[in-house]
Amino acid sequence: MTAFREIDRVLDACDAFKRPDYLELPRDMVHVVPQISHAFYGTEVRSDPLALAEAVEEAAEWLESCERPLILAGVEIHRFGLQDELLELAETSQIPIAVTVLGKSVIRENHPLYIGLYKGAMGRQEITEFVEQSDCLLMLGTFMTDINLRIYSAQIDPAHCILATSEQLRIRHHHYQQVQLPDFLRALARRNPRPPQRPVPASLGTQMPPLELNPDAPIRVSRMFARLNHQLAEDTIVIADIGDALFGATELVIRGRTEFLSPAYYTSMGFAVPAALGAQMARRDARVVVICGDGAFQMTGQELSSIIRCDFDPIVIVLDNGSYGTEEKLHPGGWRFNQLHRWNYHQLPAIYGKGRGYLVRTEGEFDRALTEAWADRTQPSLLQVQIDPTDHSATLGRLAERLGNRV
Repeated sequence: MTAFREIDRVLDACDAFKRPDYLELPRDMVHVVPQISHAFYGTEVRSDPLALAEAVEEAAEWLESCERPLILAGVEIHRFGLQDELLELAETSQIPIAVTVLGKSVIRENHPLYIGLYKGAMGRQEITEFVEQSDCLLMLGTFMTDINLRIYSAQIDPAHCILATSEQLRIRHHHYQQVQLPDFLRALARRNPRPPQRPVPASLGTQMPPLELNPDAPIRVSRMFARLNHQLAEDTIVIADIGDALFGATELVIRGRTEFLSPAYYTSMGFAVPAALGAQMARRDARVVVICGDGAFQMTGQELSSIIRCDFDPIVIVLDNGSYGTEEKLHPGGWRFNQLHRWNYHQLPAIYGKGRGYLVRTEGEFDRALTEAWADRTQPSLLQVQIDPTDHSATLGRLAERLGNRV
């Protein structure tokens, strides 16, 4: 039988690449005992020391000779636990840092070297230009997906890039084999390159203007996120589902590190509420805030029952506009397949037997509900935030406009 060896192979790959792996076990084989003894021999993946040394030296020399260096950090910095190494490299070399959507919060977003999210067609133009004008772009743990590539319109020249991931290391057009991402980042930080200083413009980085509430005004997406932004603390974990929940949440300023979770992939709709269960399993005392659309909640929101059974206390914010709002912006006029059946979400805690629900229609109601929910650590809180169907975040507006120009 090869099943045990195959299971080991899959688990080894999961550990090496820090990504989900899949095992399919036939039901009638679960209790089968192999006829031979089985021992686990883990495979240790090591970097070739000569290739590593050459790659680090080439990267350092290029960084020291360029004019506009920049680090673009991605999700693998999180997955491999390399946040400290990233900061060491950035702070000693004073290279500014941008992050991708999946990499959001790999560093605290009020750090002076942080310039913001490079998020493709959804992004602010000044951040996009700052990234794409770099003559040495050090991409660490960054996957170049359609979002990161601005719906495949990014002006990133491979000849200006150092790309280091768990799969490959490429410096310009030079490919290095058997060089692991953690080893490369740690060795480059020890090499301590001294590139030219690239000032961060005042228009980039953390921007969180003062907020003055208008209590009787209907709640809007941008105002809801602005109010939530002032509530976040260093130990807050924000979990954003797909759609305008994610697009609006990209404007939040995460004070801690690795405290923002989202799949950033549209076919993962319904991720957020089950993810809150996982996050609180891992960090029971954390203050977890879930942001999801009504369409996403209708897919997997029943996991609130499991959350209550485990005695957890997340705050779940449901953006209730009665439709798949992102689809409506990208494909206007398709109301029949974009429209949702309306639920009384705030009444669900009564069905589950625990938790408190809030119906929110104005800025004042959202402020009171968020304040009360934040102070309540005894049960989950569900905030049904009724949004005008025509309202949306500025990020979604930019995405719809720029994608519309292409298609």
